[in-house]
Amino acid sequence: MGEFDNDQGPVEGQKVSATTLPCAQCGAELEFVPGQAVLKCGHCGHTQNIVVTGGVVEYDLNDAMNRFLGKNAVPPPSGVRQIKCEECSAEIQVADTETTVRCDYCGSRKTVTVEQPHEVLRPESLLPFAFDSKTADEKFRTWMKGLWFRPNALKHRSSVEDLNGLYVPYWTYDSHVAAQWTAQAGYYYYVTEHYTTRVNNQTVHRTRQVRKIRWVWTSGHRRDFFDDWLVCASLQLRNRLAKLVAKIEPFPTKAALPFDMKFLAGFRAERYTVDLKQGWEIARNGIYGEVSARCGRDVPGDTHRFLDVRASYYGQSFKLTLLPIYVMAYRFQNKVFNVLINGATGEVQGQAPLSWVKIMLLVLAILAVCGGGFALYWFVGGGNKAA
Repeated sequence: MGEFDNDQGPVEGQKVSATTLPCAQCGAELEFVPGQAVLKCGHCGHTQNIVVTGGVVEYDLNDAMNRFLGKNAVPPPSGVRQIKCEECSAEIQVADTETTVRCDYCGSRKTVTVEQPHEVLRPESLLPFAFDSKTADEKFRTWMKGLWFRPNALKHRSSVEDLNGLYVPYWTYDSHVAAQWTAQAGYYYYVTEHYTTRVNNQTVHRTRQVRKIRWVWTSGHRRDFFDDWLVCASLQLRNRLAKLVAKIEPFPTKAALPFDMKFLAGFRAERYTVDLKQGWEIARNGIYGEVSARCGRDVPGDTHRFLDVRASYYGQSFKLTLLPIYVMAYRFQNKVFNVLINGATGEVQGQAPLSWVKIMLLVLAILAVCGGGFALYWFVGGGNKAA
């Protein structure tokens, strides 16, 4: 765990942003090549290796929140600007050289430049994109072909130009947890019950096995360690696409590299809008839910009730990291739909319109089959009885 100071700690001197780097041979822009630690010039083909040095440092959470959060704010760097979408209010950072900007989240071109806020924390690590936009588009097409009950026109639309690689800010939290629990453990047992029923107008005595539960108060404790608990630090994603974000997780955070602006060349990035304290509250609630589930599994017996868990957290640390997501926003019949692709694992999750015509045809087909089966039953079974 690293020392948290003004010179080396996560006080932001460089903003999470898109960046441009000139080619040493022709002066054109270099771009990061996904899947490789290489920058490549699209004009002359010159390549330049990205040399990664050092390791990823994590910082003490309580120390950060008590002494540094909200202090030592620094101005954003030059060469980037903050734009805001006038339709969905998303804010992203782009290079000054981008004159026409399309919103990654809704596809709108109605964007305006806004003031870049001062920040406190900088990213400590970054997980580079593992594949390019062409491969991402192929994954999107494969996902689209696997959808049922979608309009046929949707599967034939062009999509390459709609995909954007975006580095999304995430908080990762480590924490030890000590939990004490109490609960009533339930043990199944069975008793024989006697009952009577009527069969062919006669009273018949029968028996059956009935399950009962014996409840016993019990208690226990456990210790757990949670490593790299992820919290998406983008309000835009959390508010609009939280379900999709959860479905494309997890990310292989152990493969993250020390932060280097070169990996952002040719890509966009988003600044964090969920601060460190808010992120920890979200993480703590999630960790508590997982700890409670584990305590529930520790309760002896066949079932349990009245589970009460008291958890203590200690040894917490954190880092701010950038994780790769391909974001797609497309319009179909004047509605906006989003698709997210995990830029490290290739997991695809998205929204797509339904074809009510196909759904109605399926319903009618099911009704026809059910109706035919009923008619056959009546003809074979009911008809014979009538005869």
